[in-house]
Amino acid sequence: MPRSVNLPEGYHLVEAGVSWGFAVEDARTWLRETLASDPPHVWAARHPDRRKLQGRGPASSVPAPARGPSGADRWVVRHYTRGGAMAGWLGDRYLAMGVPRPLLELHAALAARRRGIPTPCVVAGTVHPASLFYRADLVTEEIPGGVDLADVLFGEARTVESDAAARAAGALAHALEAAGVLHRDLNAKNVVVHLRGGVVRAHVVDLDGCRVGAPGVWSRGHPMRRRLERSLRKHESRSGRSLDAGIWAALREGFASGASLP
Repeated sequence: MPRSVNLPEGYHLVEAGVSWGFAVEDARTWLRETLASDPPHVWAARHPDRRKLQGRGPASSVPAPARGPSGADRWVVRHYTRGGAMAGWLGDRYLAMGVPRPLLELHAALAARRRGIPTPCVVAGTVHPASLFYRADLVTEEIPGGVDLADVLFGEARTVESDAAARAAGALAHALEAAGVLHRDLNAKNVVVHLRGGVVRAHVVDLDGCRVGAPGVWSRGHPMRRRLERSLRKHESRSGRSLDAGIWAALREGFASGASLP
């Protein structure tokens, strides 16, 4: 029942027909008008200044039509899609039980930010019921100049040096563990790095599968570092390109010294 949704301070319920969502104050009108005709990911896909983003599911970068929490010039609109074995069966549908994905990600992102984890601000989220299932979108602010770690290390993106990006990613993995934020799918595509003030910084995105516990509770066995390293090994296999020893050393150096992020 949308009307019973308990939203964090600063977010407001928006309803249009059977669809509903939430948005920050300045984005309420945009979301209400958008929901009246299309889900946000359809609206974004039709935008003349859209940039398609690569990831597990459809995502678009578009100019911000309203002011978000930090006033970023562009937003990222992501349509939730399943991965793994369920992708072929359900695609973009989720069983309408429990807390919907956008709300899970909103709460996880806010909790992570409160604990000092760099992650984009959430602008809005939507839920579109379909019988026993629902489809959903999430809107976040875009990280200016951000490039995912996979593109830096295996693609053509050279906005930052590879070893600096790996070091920042290692520090981020350490910070997640120290803060008690367990990202179930930490990989090289959802670590976004950018250069700011001469320092390379790493952000984590796609937090809908996160679990937030007591600080340090997830540190045993270093699951965040292991998942990130496993992802990089998969990219090596897919690309046919091996990372040199210096990049692996930088990643582990960043993790070892990552008690505080720059």
